[in-house]
Amino acid sequence: MNLRRLGNICSALVVVLAVTACSLLSGSTPTATFKKFFEASKKKDVPGIRQTLSKGSLEMFDKFAKEQNKTMDEMLKDVDKDNKAEKIPETRNEKIDGDTATLEIKNEKTGKWDTLPFVKEEKEWKIAFDKFIENMLKDLQKQTTDK
Repeated sequence: MNLRRLGNICSALVVVLAVTACSLLSGSTPTATFKKFFEASKKKDVPGIRQTLSKGSLEMFDKFAKEQNKTMDEMLKDVDKDNKAEKIPETRNEKIDGDTATLEIKNEKTGKWDTLPFVKEEKEWKIAFDKFIENMLKDLQKQTTDK
């Protein structure tokens, strides 16, 4: 094998490793995003919380904040005020379908598994609380019409 060909192979290998490392280091999976959100909310790290939320979720929190005469930052600081868990909840069944995903999270109070939706925005997974609330309202509406 000549030296020039070996150099080309090494260059190609470096590019492949760099791309792989970047995708692994970004850690952008729904599970990783949920973990970042949990840690940021425990620390009341508003910029950290914002980074994990979808645009639709941020708009929803902004609307709720205005209705309560609060700032969105105040709302985000209190996002986990009812959750006293020091340990991240158990998760399972991460499912990715294009630019949407879901992750099941165990509700420690009820013992049931809640499905949390995610959307991909700018190549990063974001929690879609707006979709979560929308789905919850649809389920409640369906339960009342089924009775």
